[in-house]
Amino acid sequence: MRIFKNGSAKQKVIRSYDELLGTWATDYEETDVDTAYGITHCIVCGNPANPPLMLFHGVGDNSAVMWALNMKELSERFYCIAIDTIGGPGKSVPGDRYDKSSFRQTDWIDQVIGYFGFESVNMAGVSNGGYMAYNYAAENPGKVARAVCMEGGIVTAPLKSMIRTLLLMFPEIVVPTDRNLLKVLRKMSAPDSDLFERHPLIAEHLILLMKSHNRQAMFAHKLEKYDPIKGAAVKDKLFFMLGEHRLKLNKEMLEILNEGAFSYKIVSRAGHGINQEQPGVVNREIIRFLTAGMV
Repeated sequence: MRIFKNGSAKQKVIRSYDELLGTWATDYEETDVDTAYGITHCIVCGNPANPPLMLFHGVGDNSAVMWALNMKELSERFYCIAIDTIGGPGKSVPGDRYDKSSFRQTDWIDQVIGYFGFESVNMAGVSNGGYMAYNYAAENPGKVARAVCMEGGIVTAPLKSMIRTLLLMFPEIVVPTDRNLLKVLRKMSAPDSDLFERHPLIAEHLILLMKSHNRQAMFAHKLEKYDPIKGAAVKDKLFFMLGEHRLKLNKEMLEILNEGAFSYKIVSRAGHGINQEQPGVVNREIIRFLTAGMV
């Protein structure tokens, strides 16, 4: 399974990945977890005595860029394990069993949890990472203490969701110059966001990923349609955050959250890159929810 479009693109991404890690302003370790589906790369931060928090990024991202503005604060309270999704443009390497017929996302996550020896974990994710956190909690409620799902989580129509995301990228994605791809990033952000001015390395890395990632490598990850019975069973374990910008795109999800009385927050001045556009608010909300009731 080819993750990057060519070897040169992979080398550029890895160099940029390592450069981003140098901006994290906190100690970290990189470790590779051998699973039945290939090698899963994880970035580990914090005191192992603290509650574990597994972090999942979105489809076209990786852990180095996704958590660059969150890890310092989160790792002060949790033992953080940021996972490069297998099939995504990070350092994870798929094996022979990573394909549409054999791959099972929850089983893969289960194996990563087992490697670290956890009986129960907290989870947090953004976009597709929010879905991964939700879906794992719904399928394995006994192994998840609490989960925070940002700009994602509940999927009602997988194909419709994919098409809607692609449409957001048009027409710029047709001619994928750096300038056009930056326009795509801005369209998905709040109108007054200055994220990419404050952190140009994040913009550069995201543009590089859009140019370099073979997105077909993610096709083995199947999206499970929302099951209200399973959702209700883990309702108290879940907290959702949605960006105020383009909120209408989450209309169906909002209806489910309201009907099911799920706990959620609309974050002002944030778009799809919610945790990067408003890292202070997001960090505080994650810590508040995951530590509520702790002695």
